Amino acid sequence: MTLLKKTVAACAVALAGLAATSSHAALTFGSIPGGSANNEFLSTNFGGGAIGEVEGWYGGQLYLSGGPAQITVDYFGAEAGFLNSFSGFGGCNYTHNTGNNTFTGSAVATSCVVNNVASGLLNFGFTSPLGSAINGGNPDNVADNTPNFFVTFANIAGLTGLDNVIDTSTPGGGLVAWLFFDDGGAGDDDNHDDMVVRLSITGGSVGIPEPGTVALLGAALLGMGAIRRRRLNK
Repeated sequence: MTLLKKTVAACAVALAGLAATSSHAALTFGSIPGGSANNEFLSTNFGGGAIGEVEGWYGGQLYLSGGPAQITVDYFGAEAGFLNSFSGFGGCNYTHNTGNNTFTGSAVATSCVVNNVASGLLNFGFTSPLGSAINGGNPDNVADNTPNFFVTFANIAGLTGLDNVIDTSTPGGGLVAWLFFDDGGAGDDDNHDDMVVRLSITGGSVGIPEPGTVALLGAALLGMGAIRRRRLNK
């Protein structure tokens, strides 16, 4: 097989994979807090209101590139009346069962370190009494009573890495992913503070397959196909 054929085949496989993942749920750009209440984590750390908004993605599915990697999973707390939980990577499990706000500024409540995580779809999810938001099947924020998580990316682990510049532009990946869970309760309390978890990557990066990525790969395939046809016609 020629190099060109190998390249086209590899791109076709990648395009098929991204197309398959994009079918899990819609991917929508947006910001939090939303709904009728402040996001307690952002209010505690940024003062709430417009200052406390963070841009990112609804309906994102997180993939690791460049692994095997080490992932540090930090749990900051929650503001929820439900018994919610996070589980992932075969042993990083956190449960919120106090029924109130447990955020204490930017302090990490508990951490877990996972080694040798392979590239690909990351294995984690959130659950609440109203359902689950599992990575790979995280729904878009389409209904008030549908659990889902919002994700925003950074390249540093501190709060200064959060994208709180509201300019309709935000990264599609990085070394750090902040996960803001909404358990679907409290009607239009759509502020995504029912659990907050941070993933910090060492030895790789994490991102979501944005629609633009699929379009670019498709354009690349068309271009390489045209080059091949010209060579055959010579």
